[in-house]
Amino acid sequence: MWFVAALLSALIFGLAGFTMKFGSTRHAALNHLLFGLYLSGSMGFAFIMAVDGKFSLNGWLILAGLVVGIGSTWGNWLFMKALELGPASLTSPFVNLNIVWVVIMSVWVYDEVLSVFEVAAILLLVVAVSLLPLDPQESLSIRDRRWYGLVFLATLLFFLRNGGLKITEEWDLNNTLVLFYAYLFGTLWSWWMMKREQRGFDDDNRLTRFGFYCGMVAGIFSFAGMQLYAHALSTGPASIVSPVFATNSMVVAILSVWLLRERLSLLQVGALTCVMAGIVMLRV
Repeated sequence: MWFVAALLSALIFGLAGFTMKFGSTRHAALNHLLFGLYLSGSMGFAFIMAVDGKFSLNGWLILAGLVVGIGSTWGNWLFMKALELGPASLTSPFVNLNIVWVVIMSVWVYDEVLSVFEVAAILLLVVAVSLLPLDPQESLSIRDRRWYGLVFLATLLFFLRNGGLKITEEWDLNNTLVLFYAYLFGTLWSWWMMKREQRGFDDDNRLTRFGFYCGMVAGIFSFAGMQLYAHALSTGPASIVSPVFATNSMVVAILSVWLLRERLSLLQVGALTCVMAGIVMLRV
């Protein structure tokens, strides 16, 4: 069932997001985090291909994988850079606007039909996901104008990932292969970035190794979450699947409270309540 697959994709991808957050809070090296994530993720998709006996060097698959891979890899990198220049309370909500773009594309381009009740539930999810990162204690001032460009580009790139998989599904491309090439691109790009920094695994910096191992664990969850997301897109409407998938941030928030001893504000508690209400509304 596509809705269950969408929920599971959000849950499992949320575990990937939490693992990446855990690594970043321990000051793990960013490019090593990304290298570990995309390496184990691409190995996961390669395993699926080996089991299914499906592999292709089709040019369209490789091109689609490149576009989705650029969206995922560069989107993650720019998002982390934006967090260095501006508050998470503004960065995350703006980047999450890519959900709205996917919904609009699905309805206008691919003629998906939504009931008034479904539209209300989707709006509830989008608003809740946008409110979730808000922290009343955090300063919302933007001290560096580069933040605006980074956030806009990260939003656009994440749309290439999430919306791109909808497009490839409509084109009848095998999204497992598309994601394999996407994660392979991420592996190669993050490896090149590590070499550019001249920080390998033969030095004494424990943070590089720690980042790599965290990334490897995150990559396993990322692979499973994206595979389920692709499956949900193949059988369900992207205008609903995409907002449900975006609730993976709720998993990150809950685990942060539980394991990292973070505290939720009343606004964030309300956002979590809205997420649950929106999901229930979609299935009533």
